[in-house]
Amino acid sequence: MTHREHFFAVLEGKKPAAMPFFPDITDWYTSQRTPRGEEKKFGAAEFIPDSDPFHHQAGTMPAKYHEFSLFDFYREFDWGFPVHISNWFDVEYTGGVERVSRVDGRERIVRLITPKGELRHVDWLAADGTWAPHEHYVKSLKDLDIMRVVVDSTRFVARYENVKAVMREMGERGFGDIVIFRSPFGKLVHQYIGFEQVIYMLFDDPQNIHDFLKLQEKKDMELVRLAAGAPERLVIISDHADENLISPRQYEDYCIPFYQKACDVLHQAGKFVSTHLDGNFKGYFPLLHKTGFDLLDGCTPAPMFNYELEELAHAMPEGMKAFCGVPSSLFCQKLPVEKILAFGDRVQKALSGRGILNVGDILPPDGDIEQVVALGKHVQGGR
Repeated sequence: MTHREHFFAVLEGKKPAAMPFFPDITDWYTSQRTPRGEEKKFGAAEFIPDSDPFHHQAGTMPAKYHEFSLFDFYREFDWGFPVHISNWFDVEYTGGVERVSRVDGRERIVRLITPKGELRHVDWLAADGTWAPHEHYVKSLKDLDIMRVVVDSTRFVARYENVKAVMREMGERGFGDIVIFRSPFGKLVHQYIGFEQVIYMLFDDPQNIHDFLKLQEKKDMELVRLAAGAPERLVIISDHADENLISPRQYEDYCIPFYQKACDVLHQAGKFVSTHLDGNFKGYFPLLHKTGFDLLDGCTPAPMFNYELEELAHAMPEGMKAFCGVPSSLFCQKLPVEKILAFGDRVQKALSGRGILNVGDILPPDGDIEQVVALGKHVQGGR
């Protein structure tokens, strides 16, 4: 059974004897290749072709892996390769709307220029080479009217050839999920307004927020329908939902209705649907059966987040699977490798037949790659 077959066998409910091992080491890999303080060229689980010159940057890569591309780790150690495919569509604007982006030192500024006014978003380059939001587009309810113009003018253009290119190069080594970025409410919290101001606006003018969410949902469902026609079998809705940012009540009222509509469309097209939950979400456990998702992606239990493995396994409804990891913090503490392996055994026991094992959620820049290698060897028997 190939790694790809092994992964989809779990989603199909076939319950293979051994649990698939699909670690995401992309963040660790890019950190070793990128000088400190510089922007990272690639994100977590992003596919980096073997031909990319990035692989030749020396950085701090351990000497024994100096000549390795990212894909070489998966070939050498016989791991399954998880990939997020986010460049499967382009965004275009009509009606005089324009998006202008520039980088000024360690500041990235994006302007949305419309006939009704202009919005500005600012990110700062963090020490780890990633961009962190500093200023959101919407500062007032008046700005939300401008964002309506932007949303209404947005057009999506499918680029399925990008999906096919990744699938060809990856072969049977793994899978690529089709990324649908955040739900309408998730966009408000993370992209447009920010957590604090969303709460205030929901109290100040709830009808305005609700009307905007309807408009955004209509637009997002256009993207969902495009994803239904993509050549890969798995689609991911990446809210990165965490109960500290989106409360269980908000998750139920604002996120789940969208998830259900999206899942209905995607399931009718024969797709599996996952969602990224890499934080504290024990408060969502009673709601999981309502979501429609087939796979929970990025699950990372205690000691990193607020639930135990066994609690997650008990909360998952029949038919739901979990991409669950040995907490990545354990790979940063120089623990005896036996503790890593024991946690891997615990994941396999709790989610037998219903899980895919990884490093939860990603291997950090200071993680121990040799412990990942050891974990892979430990769980590979029986595949």
